[in-house]
Amino acid sequence: MEQLNKLPEIIKQRRYNASLFQEMMTDHPTFIIQREIGESSWFGFSLVLRKPHKNKREQIVHKLNRLGFECRPIVAGNFLKNRVINYADFEVHGDLSNADYIDQNGLFIGNHHYPIPDAIRVISKF
Repeated sequence: MEQLNKLPEIIKQRRYNASLFQEMMTDHPTFIIQREIGESSWFGFSLVLRKPHKNKREQIVHKLNRLGFECRPIVAGNFLKNRVINYADFEVHGDLSNADYIDQNGLFIGNHHYPIPDAIRVISKF
């Protein structure tokens, strides 16, 4: 119950970090970022490499890791490449080139419930 009482302040701080992230990263030359489409709690930040930088994900993740950032795939990458898909009944409709691009060129960095302007500034320098 105690954690639930803290939730409004946690979300408020994450949204504050997200506003800084959007301010510093909108129209970034290396990354495409997600857009706010409502009132997200901003659990983290998705970054997709722009075409001139495609296929450099591994290099960028390595550099971010050295700087202390933990990087993950966006959601699960292209979910069709996940072994769990062998247990699902599904159909694929259309081309999955965007899912493949995000799988190969996207990354996710977690947000925090406390101010992280310096960390966002580091990411914006890429």
